[in-house]
Order: sequence, then C-alpha cells, then structure tokens
Amino acid sequence: MKNLPLISVIIPVYNAQNFIHNAFQFIKDQNVDLTLEIIFVDNNSTDNSFEMLSELSSSHENVFIYQQTIQGAAATRNKGLQEAKGEFIYFFDVDDQLFRDSLKALSQALIENPSVEAVFGKMLKSNKSVNQINSLDLDETNQLILKEKPYWGMKWFKDLSSVVGPPAFMYRKTVFDKIGNYEENLYTGEDTALDIKLGFLANIAKIDKYIYLYLKHDSSTTDILKKKKSREFMQWPRITKSHLPFYLSGNANSEFGKILYRKIFSSMGKMICEKKTFQQRKNVLNQLCQDIRPLKTPSLLKSALKILVVLPQGYLLKFYLYYLVPAESKKI
Repeated sequence: MKNLPLISVIIPVYNAQNFIHNAFQFIKDQNVDLTLEIIFVDNNSTDNSFEMLSELSSSHENVFIYQQTIQGAAATRNKGLQEAKGEFIYFFDVDDQLFRDSLKALSQALIENPSVEAVFGKMLKSNKSVNQINSLDLDETNQLILKEKPYWGMKWFKDLSSVVGPPAFMYRKTVFDKIGNYEENLYTGEDTALDIKLGFLANIAKIDKYIYLYLKHDSSTTDILKKKKSREFMQWPRITKSHLPFYLSGNANSEFGKILYRKIFSSMGKMICEKKTFQQRKNVLNQLCQDIRPLKTPSLLKSALKILVVLPQGYLLKFYLYYLVPAESKKI
C-alpha cells in the first residue's frame, strides 16, 4: 500500500508572540488523515516569538523552527519551502484562523485528482473568530470546480477582489519547479504575483468551501502598509517586477498584455498626480519610465504624462485615463 502524502505546513513569523499558540492549535486541531509537519520560520522577530517557537519545537516532534534573516514574507516562505519534506505544501499566516476540515478537503482534492497541481478554497474576512461563526450560515457546496488554464490566472489579474490569500491554497511541491518560488524583490503582493503565474502555468482547481478566516486586526502588516501608501504605489512593484517580466517572457496571452498595458500607464498618471510639487512629479515620471524598461512609453502618452507633471488637474487626468490610455491599449 502506498504511503499517504506528507503535508508540510509553513508558517512565517515576525513579532507574532500573541498569535503563535493559536496558530499551532488551529493546525493541531485539523481533522485530517495525513501526517503533518509544521514548519515555523522566524523572520528577525524582536519580541519573544523565537523563544516561544523553540519551546514548541522541543516539545512536539513534528514541529520544526528555522530562521530567515532576509526580511519579507516572500523570503520567509521560500525558506520554509526549501526545508519542507512534504509532497503537499500549505502556507498558513500566523494571525489567521482555519476551519476544522480545511486541510482534509484540500488534500483529498489533490489525492483524488492527480492531474491537479494546486487547489484553493474560499476566504472569509471577519472581526469574529472561527469559533464565533456558525458553519451552517456559510455559503458552500464543497463542489470541486475545474477550469482550464489560464482561467484563474486571468480572473485574478483582472479583478483583485477575487484573489484569496496563501492559506486558501494547497500545492503539490512539484508545481514550484514550474512556476518558481515567491519573488523576494516584492515586499507586498508577492502572493498575488505567484498565484497569477500559477493560474497561467498550472492545472488548478477550486473547492467551494471556506478554508480560512482572515481575522481583521490593527497589527496586520498589510493593513499598516495600506495606511501608508496609496493603492497605485503599493501595486506598482508587483506590476513592474513580476507581471511585466512574465508577459515579456512570452508566458502570458495578448489579453493579459492589453490589461497590463492599461494598468501600467493608468497607474503612472495617477501616481504623478499624487505628488504635490513639480519637482516631485518630474522625479516620479523619470523613475516610472525606468521601472518599465524595456517597455517604451508611447509618444502620445509620454507627452500627456509630461503635461500632468506641469498641470496635475483632475479633468486632464480623467481625459488621460478614460480616453488616451484605452485608445493606446487597443494597439497592443
């Protein structure tokens, strides 16, 4: 009889002493038939996180702790992936919460469908904990939905509201040989970047089931960053460092290119107009043009962007966004 697959649960940790024990308990309480290894990766924590993890590791034989000195969620997840021994990979965020049958549902989908390289379910955002939510109130059918690539990749690229976080997914470890690891030059949006590539290059399925709960709280790293940066400035590194090279490599289709083109040049106009002084706007334009190399800015759009540097007026920005950019995008 063939041995059942091992699931490697990878949990990045950064100053998370208030969440570690709950995260461990959520994994431990999973109703799953397979063996789990729980890999905590500490990312330069300055609180008591490492000491707490060391204690867990010493008292549980299936709990392992590693350290990643390169800062960022991408590098931390990659370290866990490097150390993982499982055939199946599951990334869990230390401050999130799991519904009880989540790992069982995801792993069964992979076992029963050998051609599926990754499977994902639904995410619930709430101020309530999992224990406060009545499972009977959840809208789920447990149906497995199979779509041919690049269906999910295009869906997520077009509409970020349809994106779910890493804890919604379970992957075959072999799929990372195809799509690569998390991009360590991204400090936000690295999960979205990876999953869009996944949706283009791999066979993936969706299970109509709530997998995890994203618990809203003030100390969330993503929420803190959102308060500091605008949407355009937050998404720009993902667009230029991941999506643009992916498209130029020939792995994406023409529809992806048209959407990407529009995202890039729309964002450029918005980011220029966010700056208050002429010199700031001029510097931003120069930097943005550098960021999108080797893609060239069309002469018409470049002229319009220079006008926005001098006159960042709302009506000029609207004309640029709703007339000029769409017209140029059709030429791709």
